[in-house]
Amino acid sequence: MIEERRYILRVMVIGAYGKVGRLVVKDAVEAGMDVTAVAHKKHSDVKLATNNIVIKNAMDMDAKDVSNFDVIVDAIGGWNKQTAHLIPDVLGKVVRLLAGSKTRYIKVGGANTLYINRDHSQQLQELSSYYPTRFKFLCDAHKKALDLLRTYSNIAWTYVTPPFNFVSNGANTGEYRVFGEEFKANFHGDDGHNDYISYADFANGIVDIIKNNLYLRQRVALVHGDMPTNKK
Repeated sequence: MIEERRYILRVMVIGAYGKVGRLVVKDAVEAGMDVTAVAHKKHSDVKLATNNIVIKNAMDMDAKDVSNFDVIVDAIGGWNKQTAHLIPDVLGKVVRLLAGSKTRYIKVGGANTLYINRDHSQQLQELSSYYPTRFKFLCDAHKKALDLLRTYSNIAWTYVTPPFNFVSNGANTGEYRVFGEEFKANFHGDDGHNDYISYADFANGIVDIIKNNLYLRQRVALVHGDMPTNKK
């Protein structure tokens, strides 16, 4: 009897040493995927779940670097004014390399870009109670990246955001829900209702999207529920 061969998804994770990236690497490896981690430098204090590690600036990648991958997850972040430009810059670089190919592109985005009204004329970043002026540089970077991504109809992209409360040390429950572009904001300020997910559960969701080939050319958000400290 000939054993049936199962196709193994080849996945690249850019920004693999980041807190989200390393969890996506871990979950993808555990799901049986062939994972290559990409980062601009090695972090000796972080042990990745794959031995396939490429140390290279994402802006220096070429078509050969991204060929032969089924999925590329872009987990690049930029938490200060000196690095925030990498969010749209790396996205632009990668989607240009992938244009016209069959490789799937998944971008980890920002909750600030979620819409807070039905006609999608207002975004969460416009509420200063959620995003004070000091975060404008980061909001602008995420918005620029999403606006650019929407212009590409010749790649299979998905833009995935957390809700407002995105907690790095939250529990790994394996539970989350998917909603679309709209976030029900409290216009008086964050109330902790239905706006929380841990990094671990978010990474679970990313890998589920990969496995099930979901939400092509869509922006979606993943939410676990209320903030754990929120009192109902």
